Amino acid sequence: MPSEALAKALARLEAELADLEARLEEERKALEALSPLPVYWRRVRCGKERCRKCPHGPYPYLKVKKGGRWRWKYLGKGWQPPEGFVRPREFLEALARYRALLRRREALLERLAEAERALRKEGVWGL
Repeated sequence: MPSEALAKALARLEAELADLEARLEEERKALEALSPLPVYWRRVRCGKERCRKCPHGPYPYLKVKKGGRWRWKYLGKGWQPPEGFVRPREFLEALARYRALLRRREALLERLAEAERALRKEGVWGL
């Protein structure tokens, strides 16, 4: 009977959606735990004319926007990354994975809506 097959397909899609929602929640928590700081390790010149050790470093700097221009802000000699620190590229990769899961969820929701419409059309879907 076609309505049984549709009902099974609908149940399968709903189970897949529940799994996907759990994965999305895990990815969301992982993204919240990341701390993407635009830290750059730069070697800088000291300004002394005859310094044989130049450039010195590398030292940690933030690239910040002040007055419409990008400036370098020195973080200090003993700066340590905070717990959970990642590079911005790693954060963007995690964000891309999360967005891919969101697109997959949207496609799955569309398939669910189609299955529900088909069941309603056959008169199997109650209410």
